[in-house]
Amino acid sequence: MKENKPSNTALIVAAGLQLATDTRALTHLMPAEAQQRGAALLRKAYPGLARLLQKRWFRRLALWAERTTLPGISLHFALRKRRLRQLAQQAVEGGCRQVVVLGAGFDTLCAELLAVHPHLRCFEIDHPATQLKKRAAVGPQGAAIVYLGVDLAQQPLASVLAQCPPFESNVPTLFVAEGLLMYVPLDAVAGLFRQMAAAAPDCCAAFTWLAPQADGRPNFTRPSRLIDFWLKLRGEPFMSAMERAKLPDFVAANGFALRSINDSIDLLSPAELGQLDGAAVPMVGEYICFATTTESTQRD
Repeated sequence: MKENKPSNTALIVAAGLQLATDTRALTHLMPAEAQQRGAALLRKAYPGLARLLQKRWFRRLALWAERTTLPGISLHFALRKRRLRQLAQQAVEGGCRQVVVLGAGFDTLCAELLAVHPHLRCFEIDHPATQLKKRAAVGPQGAAIVYLGVDLAQQPLASVLAQCPPFESNVPTLFVAEGLLMYVPLDAVAGLFRQMAAAAPDCCAAFTWLAPQADGRPNFTRPSRLIDFWLKLRGEPFMSAMERAKLPDFVAANGFALRSINDSIDLLSPAELGQLDGAAVPMVGEYICFATTTESTQRD
């Protein structure tokens, strides 16, 4: 991302989640609280965009643009968030007492979890420019969340958390990395997993990552050259991917055991898929994973 500018992709994901409600056949599967909290956050952080998202003509235009570039991406975003929320809830119910969201963007997972588990410790880490924009929008309501404006490319995660007094390294911890790893070089991804295990040896990780396509580059299965060019122009190109078959060995080499892996389309039943036309099928190519350290109690 560009220096001193909030992440564009974080904003696109937040807006895409709002557009996913237009897939009426699957409205019951969408994370309703995430949509509601996300809409409120957008109204404060980007009021002009929030007003446009309420207008039917703009939603139709945005959905047309999606169909011509990355068809099904909004539905993928929504199903991705739904699965990550399920994994987070399971981890907390299984004993995790801290949640650290990496590259949090405009996500509202911590706020959602705190509404149900008020004694949970929650931390959000993101680039300072994005974090500043979000904190200003959240205001006093975000007082229970510890916001850390940090560029993890410059500062190791374990060091950042070691210098944060509310964080306790001996407490079972969930790390969440949604839509983050593909923007990080492969060696840095490996380092990030090692840093998570170093920061909290008893931990688990819910994360998403792209698969390499036929040309070897990280991308969705139906990539858009226009979107790829735009991401590169905005300083947020895809930088890494991992083949599904190689992922267990990769996380094992960096201190974790893979417990589950899903494409978002896996989360729909045959009946639900039958309710969609081809253009509305969720985009594939990014899988949603859950892993635990060897010192962690299995929370899958």
